[in-house]
Amino acid sequence: MKATDIRVETVEVTFDDERLSVPLHLSKGVIEAITYAAVTVNARTRGGSNVQGTGAILLSDVWAFPAPDVDHEEKDRLMRRLCRAIAVWLEDDQYEDPIQKGIRLEQAAVELAVQLAEEEPLLQSTPMPRLAVLNCMSPFDAAIHDAWGAALPVPLYAAYTAETLNEDLSAGLGADFAGRYPADYLSPRRRTLSVQHVVGFNDALTPAEADTQQPAPADLPADLTTWTERDRLRYFKLKLRGQSPVEDAARLIEVYTAASQAMETAGVAGGPRLSVDPNEAYQKADTMLEVLDRVAVEKPQVLAALDYIEQPTPRDLEAYTDTLHDVAARVPVVVDESLDDIDNLDWIHRLGWSGLAVKTCKGHTHSLLAYCWGRQHGLYLTLQDLTNPGLALVHSVNFCAHLRLDVDCFEGNYRQFMPMSRPQEQAAHPAYFQVADGQLTLPPAMGPGLY
Repeated sequence: MKATDIRVETVEVTFDDERLSVPLHLSKGVIEAITYAAVTVNARTRGGSNVQGTGAILLSDVWAFPAPDVDHEEKDRLMRRLCRAIAVWLEDDQYEDPIQKGIRLEQAAVELAVQLAEEEPLLQSTPMPRLAVLNCMSPFDAAIHDAWGAALPVPLYAAYTAETLNEDLSAGLGADFAGRYPADYLSPRRRTLSVQHVVGFNDALTPAEADTQQPAPADLPADLTTWTERDRLRYFKLKLRGQSPVEDAARLIEVYTAASQAMETAGVAGGPRLSVDPNEAYQKADTMLEVLDRVAVEKPQVLAALDYIEQPTPRDLEAYTDTLHDVAARVPVVVDESLDDIDNLDWIHRLGWSGLAVKTCKGHTHSLLAYCWGRQHGLYLTLQDLTNPGLALVHSVNFCAHLRLDVDCFEGNYRQFMPMSRPQEQAAHPAYFQVADGQLTLPPAMGPGLY
């Protein structure tokens, strides 16, 4: 037991309707409107201090709850209802450190989703996926860590040690982690992070292409070339359509060529670094291999610029009849949607995934544990975002800044899709929303919690 253990006394959750400035196209659907869930907890430490914490996230049903026969409004209603149930569960809870509480919170959220299904006929025919449950739980988990940080004598990420935690990582990750704590795997906070720019599968690549498409809002570039020259970008994440290996290979080459030319015009050295995200569109790993084979023949320098592939195949691990080993032998392949349960990490590794795409929208505790497991086992690690605006973005950036990653960049696509969202939160943390020379430059120090 530690004096900094906290007990949540009251919880407030609010929901705001947000519209994207530009629609975000995924293989599972198009996101045009989305809910921003914000949580405030008032808590007391075992030592008697009153502390407050905040957390926020987008409730992304298209990503986390991709049920094509259920409309966005209904899935959003169900996710909001689960959030309210989590808030009730969390009030007047016991004293714990935030990782203990985060582990129990995830278990409770899963159980609450089961209870909700008993009251909602729709969920009996279309169960809420565990990924959506994590998405709903994540702002509460963030608020707990933020409140805990307010009571600490040291910065939050430096406090994940035996001095302030009640248990080592073996409590969440098994006996191999006896005597190990999260701080053992973290790095000193970096002040600069390169920004990774998302290129949609139907995005214009040049101003000439943009002239033939739906115009972008006046304050946003309408094509990749203009974005690259304006922000002096180096890192690009391509969303692939996943319907034709021929089309996807050609798109990879086209994006590389356009980005290379734009970087040269802007005087940005080094050439583009790419990653690809088919968002589960390939039913078999062989399709991804065909894309790589075609690129290798047509323009091998594109393959040399490809850092990793993110979740090329469907999320349902139980449906796998082949593995990712052959893909991973060519290019690192990282899991995203398939990682919705810490207990599945070893299974994922055995299926041939090279590593993990860590995301705070699955919960701060969940993401921290997954990262530590991956680092201990020598996996390839990246930090991915969820088009997070406002405080959700500040949380994600600071998390990224403390990780030892294999591709040291931050997916900052809020600039492209939600640049005007949460203006008061942007004003409170301006450095996190300003890109210069392809980078974010963070303040010299964080506040007392996550932000």
